[in-house]
Amino acid sequence: FSLRHSPWAIPVILGLYVGASAVLFPNTLLNVAVILAMGTGLGLVYALGGSLVATAVFYGLGARYGQERLQSLNIRSLDRLSRMLRKGGVPGIAGLRLLPLAPFSVVNLAAGALRVRFWVFMTGTFIGLLPGNLLVTAFGHQFRALLREPGPGGYALMGAILVAGAGWLVCLRRRA
Repeated sequence: FSLRHSPWAIPVILGLYVGASAVLFPNTLLNVAVILAMGTGLGLVYALGGSLVATAVFYGLGARYGQERLQSLNIRSLDRLSRMLRKGGVPGIAGLRLLPLAPFSVVNLAAGALRVRFWVFMTGTFIGLLPGNLLVTAFGHQFRALLREPGPGGYALMGAILVAGAGWLVCLRRRA
């Protein structure tokens, strides 16, 4: 049985993202697993789609149950997170996704509770998730290519991808 070619792939993967968000499983790790398991083309679509569905679901829960419940989570960076969500607009939300201050689903709940405009939040989330997912997709594609046909050019490209990824992380750390 291959989930990749199953008609159940979309609902299973979307459910996986919502369930993972419910237990605060790191979205980044789930994205890596989905991209590598489903292949670079479909994997990227599933990872972004699943992340956005989980974002919308937990945004809705935050909007429904409000800020009181969010305060009960007792997250130290909640005030900073609230400021970034309220004043950041699309660029601020994208930056927040690049530099996670709180678990993925907590950010989604907070945005809903704080009544951040839905489309602004979704757009910022998409923009913030895209670079990392593209990097994982490039890595996965090149890794598969190296397994099929190892060679010096392939290893050089894999090295370039890894250096780009490391450079990306260093830049993010400095911004944080």
